[in-house]
Amino acid sequence: MRKILVSLFIVVTLIIITLLKSYSTEAHRPLNTEGPNTRINPIVIDDHKISWAAYNTLDGQNDVDYYQFEAEKGDNIYASIVIPVIERYKNFTPDFALIGPNLENDYAGLKKDEINAKLEIQSGEGVIVKRYQGQRTNVFFEPFTQTKYWEKQETTIKAPTKGKYYLAVFSNQNQEGKYVLSIGRREEWGFNDLIRMPKIWWDVRMFTENKKSTYVITGLFAVTVIYILVKIGK
Repeated sequence: MRKILVSLFIVVTLIIITLLKSYSTEAHRPLNTEGPNTRINPIVIDDHKISWAAYNTLDGQNDVDYYQFEAEKGDNIYASIVIPVIERYKNFTPDFALIGPNLENDYAGLKKDEINAKLEIQSGEGVIVKRYQGQRTNVFFEPFTQTKYWEKQETTIKAPTKGKYYLAVFSNQNQEGKYVLSIGRREEWGFNDLIRMPKIWWDVRMFTENKKSTYVITGLFAVTVIYILVKIGK
């Protein structure tokens, strides 16, 4: 019996490690969005080429979340938006904009005054707005966290010069809701990131409001592990 339990424990552990490795090669590293995210105190991205994900919320009609990073001339700046599949956000379509030096203005059909009223744009900076224009939204399923997202707009913009750039998430329609802003394409995970995987799994499922099933899964896993360890110790 003890040999069977040990074998079961090893199998479960290997499955978890495999899932973690799979997630680390396919998923975005989560950004810490707990602090201020204003133009004056933005969320700072160390390397915009690394694949990051910002799980965040537009809390009010005039809320704008700013993400800052440095880019070299000719760098490809990638960004996209997905929305967690939660019924009340079915029609939530936030906008985002790239703000930076020497960018040619593109207001995506909005008026210049509307954009200037929403975003903080300094002298010498241009802005490129990206809005969701689709009629049908694809659903993306993330296997590790078992969560679903509606895919919205994405873009890749070449940096015209070296400097400081900002990605700003806002809603021209004054909508409120949860979103995930993805930045960069290069998957890069360290040992510390792997150690944090259980917390990442938990946080993402809480963000996407899969609370009941998360509690059940966590409880069953904890009970199983405790049972196996008790039996092995006898």
